Amino acid sequence: MISRRYLLKRQIIPVLMAALLVGTGMAATTAHADSSIPVADFFKKAQFAGAPILSPDGKNMAVLTPRNGRNVLAVINLDTRVPKVVAADPDWNISNPIWVNSNRLVFSITRGSDEVLERQTGGGLFAVNTDGSGFKKLAMTIKEAQGGNVKYDGISVLQRAGGESADLFVVNNERGRDADLGASDVFRLDTTNGRRTLLTFDNPGNVSGWLLDHDNVIRIASALSVAPGTNRIQQTVSYRESDKSPWRPIHQGFLDEGKAMTPLGFDFNNKTMYVSGRFNGGDRETAHVWNFSTNTPGEMIADHPLVDVSGGLLFDEVRKKIIGMRVNGMKPETYYFDEDYARMQATLNASLPGQDVTFSWRGERVVLVARGDNNVGKVYFFDLKKQRLEPVFDFKPEFEGKRLSAQTVIDYKARDGLSIPAYLTLPEGMPAKNLPLVMFVHGGPHARDSFGYNPLTQMLASRGYAVLQPQFRMSTGFGWKHHTAGWKQWGLAMQDDLTDGVEALAKQGVIDKNRVCIIGASYGGYATMYGLVKDPDLYKCGINWVGVTDVKMLFTVTWSDMRGPYMDNMGAKMHGDPKTDEAYFQKVSAIENAARIKAPVLMAYGSEDVRVPLIHGEKMRDVLRKQGNTAEFMVMTGEGHGWQKESNNILWGNTVLNFIDRYIGPGAAKGK
Repeated sequence: MISRRYLLKRQIIPVLMAALLVGTGMAATTAHADSSIPVADFFKKAQFAGAPILSPDGKNMAVLTPRNGRNVLAVINLDTRVPKVVAADPDWNISNPIWVNSNRLVFSITRGSDEVLERQTGGGLFAVNTDGSGFKKLAMTIKEAQGGNVKYDGISVLQRAGGESADLFVVNNERGRDADLGASDVFRLDTTNGRRTLLTFDNPGNVSGWLLDHDNVIRIASALSVAPGTNRIQQTVSYRESDKSPWRPIHQGFLDEGKAMTPLGFDFNNKTMYVSGRFNGGDRETAHVWNFSTNTPGEMIADHPLVDVSGGLLFDEVRKKIIGMRVNGMKPETYYFDEDYARMQATLNASLPGQDVTFSWRGERVVLVARGDNNVGKVYFFDLKKQRLEPVFDFKPEFEGKRLSAQTVIDYKARDGLSIPAYLTLPEGMPAKNLPLVMFVHGGPHARDSFGYNPLTQMLASRGYAVLQPQFRMSTGFGWKHHTAGWKQWGLAMQDDLTDGVEALAKQGVIDKNRVCIIGASYGGYATMYGLVKDPDLYKCGINWVGVTDVKMLFTVTWSDMRGPYMDNMGAKMHGDPKTDEAYFQKVSAIENAARIKAPVLMAYGSEDVRVPLIHGEKMRDVLRKQGNTAEFMVMTGEGHGWQKESNNILWGNTVLNFIDRYIGPGAAKGK
């Protein structure tokens, strides 16, 4: 197992305290077998869309709750516990609520999981008061933009103006719509009348990220550009001391060297800034105080032995404190600098043992979310005066009284000695011996899996399958060396990392090496197809959805969104250069090497996918069928790079299970 040691330059407050009294409805229920859970229950959308959010004064709680098949926005007064629906639409889900002040919220709209991608034309921005009055549309929806034949005027919220101001600071790209690497401005938006005031007329140019201090002064602008005479993307971070001061660059770094810097925030003196990045030759991202006099990272405040510390700084605006950091380790980790928050976390942890607890705190009131092996997510309200926890709702009440399978963290050595962290989910209640294995490969490949509920993983484990999710080389978040070890290793060392995971579990006797299936989406779909090419006797079946089948087509399919400066630079570095790497592309093409495939394949693609267009699947299907392979094929009409519609996810879950059962499960046993 990996070390969970954490080095922090600031003082870490120990988390030790007694449990709270637990309110009605918290009693444990008798659990029964996983296989009793219907497949559809794993893929049904959650009953509630996100945790409740406390108002700035702590007197109200906003929650998205279902009504007549759509999510509506309700405000619950915490003194009376009386809910009031303040925003609803018969055709749309309310989404992404944000408090503007203690009496006003903004939100967007979406179709959610009820419609396929081609009908996801919501967005926009709207405002309403807690009593339902003062409704105002602040930005058009995608559908309205399409109807007016104009570009969508999407805006994103940076932060509240603070206090009881009805203003927000928002980002909009209306002056830089055609910039390949992004170009945005900051506006002050009055949510009562929709009036916007441009605040960055003199911005440094091509800015994709902004940072304000605690007095709402724009102080940091992060921009990307292609360095002259090259195709290399360079980040430039600019700083100004006040809104009257000129911008000056304080950091430059090339993305293909891992030298980007992330400004995390200012301390409440508005002078000290915290950043993260790979500094001084370090492999992993670490958090530092920035030295403005030398334009270099100063004191290191956080490091981690396994993962990048790339964000997660926690603030309390009321107390005017930086309270800690949240780190995306193999499991979520929170570390506090503030004694009060450390005690609160300890109290909640003791009351909900074995759970990952996150919370927001306003005055005498706390709203928290607890998640664990057998808990997709439950929300509680804690009244400090009464010292009592009260359940609010359960994200997936259909799992109440039923046991999910524990997701554990392991690591193993690849054949060249590289350590590969991984998630292993074993079927609940079954001995970890000679189990059938599903190798579940994440997409990206410059991405990673995270700890927590995955409907497909849990469904498969409930039916008796072990599921392995390796964080193979090229995965992000585990340091620059781990990431770059996968550059131009599609089908090569990246593929070997997966095979080595199977071998490690087989050697331990956990899995039956003769019953292994490989599955995945996007890059995971590629790894599935090439796994069947490279190890035709290892994998007894493969499931590829929205998967790449020929790496070169990432560059040559002109109607894909995989193009532009990023692909010319980082894409060519990671995936191969179409100008110079023809031999590599031929070697690692699943289509060109499909003659080696023996195992049956299930493939599915979205008709509207512009990331990995349908042609990837159609070409692979035609080659396999021509040579006599079993190649089942599905097209999800109206879907894109993954399934949005709930019924499609349920259909896919059942299809995956039936296919796997046929080749490494009960069906395979009957066929012997």
